Amino acid sequence: MSKFSLNTLGKLLADKSGLSQVEAELFIRKMFDVCNQGLDADKQVKIKWLGTFKVQATKDRESINVNTGERFTIEGRDKLTFTPDNILKEIVNKPFAQFETVVVNDGVDFDEIDEKFGEEQTEDAPAQVIDFLDEEKTATPNPEAVVNGSEKEKEKEAEDELAKQIAIEQAKLERLKQAQLEQERIQKEKQEQERLEQEKLEQERLEQERLEQERLEQERLEQERLEQERLEQEKLELAQQQQALKAVVEPAVPASDESEDEEEEEESSNSHHIVIPRYLVVAVCLIVVALIGGMGWFAFNYGQMTAQRDHLAMQLNQYHQAPAKKVPAKPAAAPLSQEQKLRQKAMEDSIRMAKTAEAVKLAEKSDEESASAEKAKQTEAKAKAEAKEKAKDKAEEKAASKIASSQYDKDARVRTGAYRIIGVAQTVTVGAGQTLEQISTRYLGSGMECYVEALNGTSTVKAGQKIKIPKLELKKKKK
Repeated sequence: MSKFSLNTLGKLLADKSGLSQVEAELFIRKMFDVCNQGLDADKQVKIKWLGTFKVQATKDRESINVNTGERFTIEGRDKLTFTPDNILKEIVNKPFAQFETVVVNDGVDFDEIDEKFGEEQTEDAPAQVIDFLDEEKTATPNPEAVVNGSEKEKEKEAEDELAKQIAIEQAKLERLKQAQLEQERIQKEKQEQERLEQEKLEQERLEQERLEQERLEQERLEQERLEQERLEQEKLELAQQQQALKAVVEPAVPASDESEDEEEEEESSNSHHIVIPRYLVVAVCLIVVALIGGMGWFAFNYGQMTAQRDHLAMQLNQYHQAPAKKVPAKPAAAPLSQEQKLRQKAMEDSIRMAKTAEAVKLAEKSDEESASAEKAKQTEAKAKAEAKEKAKDKAEEKAASKIASSQYDKDARVRTGAYRIIGVAQTVTVGAGQTLEQISTRYLGSGMECYVEALNGTSTVKAGQKIKIPKLELKKKKK
């Protein structure tokens, strides 16, 4: 069985995992230390995907030296056994899958064969053998195994070389760690400097914004001040114009008006008033006077007309109440007084007005009668026209129904049936699975499919087809 030294295992692990030689050897040493601790404590260590290590105690037994033939006793010791995991077992046995299994009888002792092969391997490659366990924890060695002093010296030199390499690697790691720390410090200083510069730029930006806001605020205040001054200037100019207008208007006012104005100014010195021009006051006064005069003239005329109307009504009443026989004869040559003339004129006017009113009433009555007669004539003419139109439509409908009926009477079922087709009532769409008989029964009733077939000219239908539903009329019975 071939054996590997710690250097060989470290090199293989370094090639596989990418670690350095020193790190790989340190890892292997630590792994074996952990395994030893587990074996001492629990007598068993299980490593996932690798296998299980067990410590088994063996009793004292006798053996024969193959070289001298002498018997000697092999003392009992703790034997370390290893059971590989299934994955490792498959990987190791894969190259030997073509070999056949050979059954070995029970009770066969293979110690001599193992010792023979152990001596041959020791002689062939003594430099590759290395013990990973401390001498105190190692089981009792085979008394036949011989270890040369040169091998111990080589092992010591290898350990010294390994210690030097470990020290060198540790120094490299320390320098690498210091360089990394220095780089991190430089990076932190750089980040801190960038942060300070960023804060400085931010402060400058805020300062600029503050100055800009102050400038805008000053400009706004300046604009407000200028606007206030402009408004005050306009108010002052308006006051000056009002004073000038007042100075122009006041001299034209009479003395009495001046005294009244002075009194009004004394009473309302604290109130605000607007100066009204003189021409506007004059125009308003003229309009008021004209309105008052017009109202007075209208009231006077209205009163006069009312009195005259009452007087005429009274005279008329007296004239109708007086008997006809008691009318005195007019003197031939007696002159009429002014009162009699007015009375006679009033009577004539009353008679004329009565005749005029009667004529107007008669004219209105005749107009109403003529209008009602004209309206009656128009209504009668309209009724006659509507009757003629209805008769014409009915005749046309009958003619069309006769034509349609005669057209569909070619079908014997329709000709001999109780109804005749006079038109189309509606149009429907055939649904999936519907037949002409079902559609006829739904819209016309049972046994009416002959009319639908005669109108549409077909007895078969398909889904989506448009079908006309006939409009039927009951045939009159012949006497």
